[in-house]
Amino acid sequence: MTGPDGGQDQESPSTAPAVVDLVVPEAVRRSYAAKFTLSLVVVILLVALVGTTSYLQVRDTSQATATENLQSSAQLRAEAVDEWHSNMRTQARAFSVSGVYENGTTAQIDTYIERVSAPTAERRVQLHYVDTSGPSDVIAASTVDRFEGQSTRMIDTTLADTVRRTQSADDPDAVVLSNTSYRIRDDPEMAFASPVTGRDGVLVVVSVFSEDLPSFDDQRAAFTTTIIDDSGSPVLGPGLAASEYDPGPGLPDDSGTRPSTAQTADRVYAYAPIDGVDWIAVTAVERSELFRASRTIRYSIVVVIFTSVVSLSAVAVVLGRQTVTPLVTLRQRIEAMEEGTLDVDLSTTRTDEIGRLYTAFGNMRDALRGQIREAREAREEAEQSRQEMERQNDRLDQFASTLSHDLRNPLAVARGHVELLSARLDGFDADSDEPAELLEHVETIEDAHDRIDSIIQDVLTLTREGESVEETAPVELEQVAREAWANIDNKDATLSVTGTRTFEADRTRLLRAFENLFRNAIDHVGPAVSVEVRLTAGGFSVVDDGPGIPSEAVNDLFEYGRTTSDEGTGIGLSIVKTIAEAHGWRLYVDTTYEDGAMFVFDDVFGEDDPDWYDSEFEWVELSADD
Repeated sequence: MTGPDGGQDQESPSTAPAVVDLVVPEAVRRSYAAKFTLSLVVVILLVALVGTTSYLQVRDTSQATATENLQSSAQLRAEAVDEWHSNMRTQARAFSVSGVYENGTTAQIDTYIERVSAPTAERRVQLHYVDTSGPSDVIAASTVDRFEGQSTRMIDTTLADTVRRTQSADDPDAVVLSNTSYRIRDDPEMAFASPVTGRDGVLVVVSVFSEDLPSFDDQRAAFTTTIIDDSGSPVLGPGLAASEYDPGPGLPDDSGTRPSTAQTADRVYAYAPIDGVDWIAVTAVERSELFRASRTIRYSIVVVIFTSVVSLSAVAVVLGRQTVTPLVTLRQRIEAMEEGTLDVDLSTTRTDEIGRLYTAFGNMRDALRGQIREAREAREEAEQSRQEMERQNDRLDQFASTLSHDLRNPLAVARGHVELLSARLDGFDADSDEPAELLEHVETIEDAHDRIDSIIQDVLTLTREGESVEETAPVELEQVAREAWANIDNKDATLSVTGTRTFEADRTRLLRAFENLFRNAIDHVGPAVSVEVRLTAGGFSVVDDGPGIPSEAVNDLFEYGRTTSDEGTGIGLSIVKTIAEAHGWRLYVDTTYEDGAMFVFDDVFGEDDPDWYDSEFEWVELSADD
């Protein structure tokens, strides 16, 4: 909707109470204790929700990080095995191509393998030269003296099987690995066998694989790793025989091509393929060990939530007893005050906000007592004033009746005799001086009668116009002003009306007000005065072009009997002010106007009247000729 200034009226009522009314039951809205309890429950639920959500997020993140660490460990160990496997294959082939095997004696071969194995001693690497030319595979030379002269089958079947597969290999440069680890000493061993050049024999490089190897150790004692083939069969397990190690819940489908994980009820497994061989590194750890941090966080959050709930409950009990209970008591006592019982006990020893609230209501009760006592006294005084006013009105009515009848009747008789005397004097000789002198006295008497009649009329108007206006009708400003101008002896004066408007008023009384203002201008300025009626934002004004009103005379201008004219009664302006106040208007003299006197009627236009001055339409002043 467009406002007076051309803008849009902005209405932004709050919808929050309506939403609360829809969500919260009325029983809760009307009870502070219920709202307090509901708020506490909501806070507890929010704490539990936030705590649970935080725990789930932290748990998932912690478990994901732990699983990633396990996967990284498996990947690192796979890389270590790959490095170890590549080194062992390279050494096995490098040690098997020496010319000592073709031309040297067994003693020379033994010297050779002792010499080339020396740098690998710290890595616990053994070299065995196996003579395969006979009916059985015999270790002819070895870095382990006790194995010399023994059959490979007597030492370990896995070792013998590796040598046999090497003999049947199509590639003379092949390096054959044992199918699985075997144990002769404390740690698992792995055999790398390669045919030697120029003789029926096989060089076997045996590596002891252990987590003690620097390339394999990742400082996680809780992690255990085994090596399996792509069928899931164990190949190598550090610290355990292959047959003693559980490789997990089953090999994932993609474990041979990329890292993956699997879980059981008790353990978590990470699988990492090893490059260059169909092996897979399997790193396992107990779930309780892997997710220990998550479990600790869970316990911590549970403790925090439990502590928060207990603390909130304790605070709620204390605050409830400190707030809800005294507020309920206060409400009951205020309800008793509403029913008229003002002697309720509102005393308290508390000095906090609740105590100040009790004190404030106690002061209010005391003030209410005083107001009731004062109201009772004022009512009694008003009743006395009303009765006195009724008596004064009765006397005023009697006075008005006396003026209207008892005084006007003899005045009318006197007028009749004066008219009769004037008629008879007109019949005397016009040349005689005596009738002329008598006629002057008769005119003086008639002027005195007119004066008396004017005073009676003004007094009657003043006594009767003070009553409030009960019935109004639409009046048009210019029309009523010109009608009032026509009702008086305006002599040589002129009237102009600049702007007009229709408003609610008692037409008869408004005419009387205009007549008195117009007479006042003519009496005080002169018979040729110019009078103008203008519109204002809140009403209208009556302006003349006289000398104006002295500032010292403005304060008592509307007082009864105040006049500066010999012909005035001092009642006219009092009547104008009485009529304005009877309409609920405000009448004052604008002392800032410098070109004469300006009487302003304000608060004339009601709220329902259109305010043309603040609208988007241009105001057009109407002249008297329109």
